[in-house]
Amino acid sequence: MKKILVLLTFLFMMGCTEQNQENVRNVTSESPIQTSSDLQVDHFNMWVKNPTKAKQLLLDIGFTAVPDSLSQIHHGQGTAGRYFSFLNAYLELIFVYDQKELEVNSTKNEALDFSERANFENNGASPFSIALKIKDYQIKKIPFETVAYRQDWMEENTSIFAAKSSKTHLKQPSVFVVYPEIEADVFESLSALDSMPTKDDFWKAFFKHPNGAKKVTQIVITSTDKSLTTKTILALNGIENVTVKTGKEHLMELHFDDDALGKSFDLRPDLPLVIYL
Repeated sequence: MKKILVLLTFLFMMGCTEQNQENVRNVTSESPIQTSSDLQVDHFNMWVKNPTKAKQLLLDIGFTAVPDSLSQIHHGQGTAGRYFSFLNAYLELIFVYDQKELEVNSTKNEALDFSERANFENNGASPFSIALKIKDYQIKKIPFETVAYRQDWMEENTSIFAAKSSKTHLKQPSVFVVYPEIEADVFESLSALDSMPTKDDFWKAFFKHPNGAKKVTQIVITSTDKSLTTKTILALNGIENVTVKTGKEHLMELHFDDDALGKSFDLRPDLPLVIYL
């Protein structure tokens, strides 16, 4: 319960199918994909220019959103988010709330990519980010070079670790690793969620979607980068339910519950997002 409250505070403050041959990963036979048993997806972000419109597009196809009143500003970062919670992850629509604050933060943290990602419409950067968590958390387990990042809303002596390559390879999705106190809680089922005893149950409603979505079972991200051989992308492609491939346009495809309902929603051109239920 403590972890859930910490996660909600963080949010409010600021099974897979086989891959077919079309999912090109641009790795050589000398650099085989290795399954990253220590890495898991915690959540995933999409930069948007119009959060109200983007959120409504998801509401229109049957998703439930965390109320805006509970999705506050990421103080010191110049951004805010709109959130959609699932049993094993969450989606954040991230946007610029205060341009000046964003610029100040980017000046202080020159190795990070906030300003570039926020400007994705003009510079061709990927608008997607993947937040990872580590089993039995140890920083030394991160298999790529990182930059430590802190803000005042984080717990003392903690940092988020962003991939260095996210700044230098903007066409690839941005990647960072969260620390345990802000990891998303995972629930096996809606019944397990409902049976969890808490004093305040209002937050449980955020996990219940009229379209039936429960768990994210596959994430496929298309990048316009033709060479996806950074250690960061190789690590992502080693995670069982994640594929990063090259293509003509930036795109995120989210599969829920192994496509059990046989439905799909293509939100292009408004959002570079395809949903499979």
